[in-house]
Amino acid sequence: MNDEMEQKQVEVSDEQVKEKRPLLRFFTGAVQVVGWLLIFWGVMWFIYLASGPDYGRDGAAFEDMEKAITVISGFSFDFVFVGLAAVMLGQLARYVFDKAYRPGLMLRCGEKILYVFAGLSVFWAMWRWRFFVMSLERVEWRVLLGQPLMMPTVAKVLILVCVAQILKRILPVIEEYKTLV
Repeated sequence: MNDEMEQKQVEVSDEQVKEKRPLLRFFTGAVQVVGWLLIFWGVMWFIYLASGPDYGRDGAAFEDMEKAITVISGFSFDFVFVGLAAVMLGQLARYVFDKAYRPGLMLRCGEKILYVFAGLSVFWAMWRWRFFVMSLERVEWRVLLGQPLMMPTVAKVLILVCVAQILKRILPVIEEYKTLV
Protein backbone atom coordinates (compact mmCIF):
# COMPACT_ATOMS: atom_id res chain seq x y z
CA MET A 1 0.00 0.00 0.00
CA ASN A 2 2.80 2.39 0.94
CA ASP A 3 4.78 1.56 -2.25
CA GLU A 4 1.71 2.29 -4.39
CA MET A 5 1.33 5.72 -2.80
CA GLU A 6 4.98 6.55 -3.43
CA GLN A 7 4.71 5.46 -7.08
CA LYS A 8 1.58 7.58 -7.51
CA GLN A 9 3.37 10.60 -6.05
CA VAL A 10 6.30 10.09 -8.41
CA GLU A 11 3.99 9.75 -11.40
CA VAL A 12 2.10 12.90 -10.47
CA SER A 13 5.31 14.88 -10.14
CA ASP A 14 6.56 13.56 -13.52
CA GLU A 15 3.28 14.60 -15.14
CA GLN A 16 3.51 18.03 -13.55
CA VAL A 17 7.05 18.46 -14.82
CA LYS A 18 5.98 17.44 -18.33
CA GLU A 19 3.18 20.02 -18.23
CA LYS A 20 5.51 22.77 -17.01
CA ARG A 21 8.45 21.88 -19.29
CA PRO A 22 7.77 24.59 -21.94
CA LEU A 23 7.42 27.21 -19.22
CA LEU A 24 10.61 25.99 -17.51
CA ARG A 25 12.47 26.02 -20.81
CA PHE A 26 11.27 29.59 -21.46
CA PHE A 27 12.38 30.82 -18.02
CA THR A 28 15.78 29.13 -18.18
CA GLY A 29 16.33 30.62 -21.64
CA ALA A 30 15.24 34.05 -20.42
CA VAL A 31 17.59 33.87 -17.42
CA GLN A 32 20.48 32.93 -19.69
CA VAL A 33 19.71 35.74 -22.17
CA VAL A 34 19.56 38.29 -19.36
CA GLY A 35 22.81 36.89 -17.96
CA TRP A 36 24.62 37.21 -21.28
CA LEU A 37 23.28 40.77 -21.69
CA LEU A 38 24.59 41.70 -18.24
CA ILE A 39 27.99 40.22 -19.05
CA PHE A 40 28.10 42.12 -22.35
CA TRP A 41 27.02 45.42 -20.74
CA GLY A 42 29.50 45.00 -17.89
CA VAL A 43 32.38 44.45 -20.31
CA MET A 44 31.26 47.39 -22.48
CA TRP A 45 31.02 49.70 -19.45
CA PHE A 46 34.48 48.68 -18.32
CA ILE A 47 35.96 49.29 -21.77
CA TYR A 48 34.17 52.62 -22.07
CA LEU A 49 35.14 53.87 -18.61
CA ALA A 50 38.71 52.58 -18.69
CA SER A 51 39.48 53.66 -22.25
CA GLY A 52 40.42 57.24 -21.64
CA PRO A 53 40.10 60.50 -19.76
CA ASP A 54 36.48 61.09 -20.80
CA TYR A 55 34.66 59.27 -18.02
CA GLY A 56 30.98 59.70 -17.46
CA ARG A 57 28.41 61.73 -19.30
CA ASP A 58 28.95 64.41 -21.90
CA GLY A 59 32.71 63.89 -21.98
CA ALA A 60 33.22 65.51 -18.58
CA ALA A 61 36.36 64.09 -16.97
CA PHE A 62 36.22 63.14 -13.32
CA GLU A 63 38.42 65.20 -11.06
CA ASP A 64 39.50 62.34 -8.86
CA MET A 65 40.11 58.63 -9.29
CA GLU A 66 37.64 57.69 -6.53
CA LYS A 67 34.63 58.47 -8.67
CA ALA A 68 36.05 56.59 -11.65
CA ILE A 69 36.78 53.50 -9.52
CA THR A 70 33.32 53.66 -7.96
CA VAL A 71 31.63 53.99 -11.36
CA ILE A 72 33.69 51.18 -12.91
CA SER A 73 32.96 48.97 -9.91
CA GLY A 74 29.26 49.69 -9.90
CA PHE A 75 28.76 49.13 -13.58
CA SER A 76 31.17 46.51 -14.79
CA PHE A 77 32.27 44.19 -12.00
CA ASP A 78 28.82 43.68 -10.50
CA PHE A 79 27.18 43.39 -13.92
CA VAL A 80 29.56 40.63 -14.98
CA PHE A 81 29.22 38.78 -11.68
CA VAL A 82 25.42 38.81 -11.72
CA GLY A 83 25.43 37.87 -15.42
CA LEU A 84 27.68 34.86 -14.84
CA ALA A 85 25.53 33.76 -11.91
CA ALA A 86 22.39 34.07 -14.03
CA VAL A 87 23.86 32.05 -16.90
CA MET A 88 25.07 29.31 -14.55
CA LEU A 89 21.72 29.21 -12.73
CA GLY A 90 19.84 28.93 -16.03
CA GLN A 91 22.11 26.12 -17.20
CA LEU A 92 21.77 24.32 -13.87
CA ALA A 93 17.97 24.53 -13.92
CA ARG A 94 17.82 23.25 -17.49
CA TYR A 95 20.30 20.47 -16.66
CA VAL A 96 18.08 19.35 -13.77
CA PHE A 97 14.78 19.12 -15.65
CA ASP A 98 15.89 18.24 -19.20
CA LYS A 99 17.24 14.71 -19.54
CA ALA A 100 18.89 15.32 -22.92
CA TYR A 101 20.58 18.59 -21.92
CA ARG A 102 24.33 18.50 -21.30
CA PRO A 103 25.77 21.19 -19.04
CA GLY A 104 27.32 24.13 -20.84
CA LEU A 105 30.90 25.29 -20.44
CA MET A 106 29.85 27.94 -17.95
CA LEU A 107 28.25 25.32 -15.69
CA ARG A 108 31.06 22.79 -16.08
CA CYS A 109 33.61 25.46 -15.11
CA GLY A 110 31.24 27.11 -12.61
CA GLU A 111 33.28 26.17 -9.57
CA LYS A 112 36.44 27.71 -10.99
CA ILE A 113 34.58 30.82 -12.16
CA LEU A 114 33.14 31.34 -8.69
CA TYR A 115 36.58 30.95 -7.09
CA VAL A 116 38.05 33.48 -9.52
CA PHE A 117 35.28 35.94 -8.70
CA ALA A 118 35.87 35.42 -4.99
CA GLY A 119 39.52 36.35 -5.51
CA LEU A 120 38.62 39.29 -7.74
CA SER A 121 36.14 40.51 -5.12
CA VAL A 122 38.91 40.66 -2.52
CA PHE A 123 41.31 42.34 -4.95
CA TRP A 124 38.69 44.86 -6.06
CA ALA A 125 37.76 45.75 -2.46
CA MET A 126 41.43 46.31 -1.59
CA TRP A 127 41.88 48.41 -4.74
CA ARG A 128 38.92 50.64 -3.86
CA TRP A 129 40.05 50.82 -0.22
CA ARG A 130 43.42 52.15 -1.31
CA PHE A 131 41.88 55.05 -3.24
CA PHE A 132 39.30 55.82 -0.59
CA VAL A 133 41.87 55.87 2.22
CA MET A 134 44.15 58.25 0.32
CA SER A 135 41.32 60.76 0.11
CA LEU A 136 40.60 60.77 3.86
CA GLU A 137 42.73 62.59 6.42
CA ARG A 138 41.09 61.55 9.67
CA VAL A 139 41.62 58.02 11.00
CA GLU A 140 38.03 57.74 12.29
CA TRP A 141 36.65 58.03 8.76
CA ARG A 142 39.01 55.34 7.50
CA VAL A 143 37.72 52.92 10.12
CA LEU A 144 34.10 53.82 9.40
CA LEU A 145 34.65 53.36 5.68
CA GLY A 146 36.13 49.91 6.20
CA GLN A 147 32.93 48.42 7.53
CA PRO A 148 30.64 49.11 4.53
CA LEU A 149 33.41 48.24 2.09
CA MET A 150 34.89 45.12 3.66
CA MET A 151 31.93 43.42 5.36
CA PRO A 152 29.94 42.94 2.12
CA THR A 153 33.15 41.73 0.48
CA VAL A 154 33.69 39.12 3.18
CA ALA A 155 30.06 38.00 2.82
CA LYS A 156 30.33 37.87 -0.97
CA VAL A 157 33.53 35.79 -0.82
CA LEU A 158 32.03 33.34 1.66
CA ILE A 159 28.87 32.99 -0.44
CA LEU A 160 30.89 32.43 -3.60
CA VAL A 161 33.06 29.76 -2.01
CA CYS A 162 30.01 27.99 -0.53
CA VAL A 163 28.14 28.04 -3.84
CA ALA A 164 31.25 26.74 -5.62
CA GLN A 165 31.46 23.85 -3.17
CA ILE A 166 27.75 23.09 -3.59
CA LEU A 167 28.05 23.20 -7.37
CA LYS A 168 31.09 20.91 -7.26
CA ARG A 169 29.13 18.32 -5.29
CA ILE A 170 25.71 18.60 -6.90
CA LEU A 171 26.65 18.16 -10.58
CA PRO A 172 27.85 14.55 -10.14
CA VAL A 173 24.70 13.77 -8.14
CA ILE A 174 22.49 15.11 -10.92
CA GLU A 175 24.45 13.10 -13.51
CA GLU A 176 24.10 9.95 -11.43
CA TYR A 177 20.38 10.54 -11.01
CA LYS A 178 19.95 10.95 -14.77
CA THR A 179 21.69 7.64 -15.45
CA LEU A 180 19.47 5.83 -12.94
CA VAL A 181 16.19 7.17 -14.31
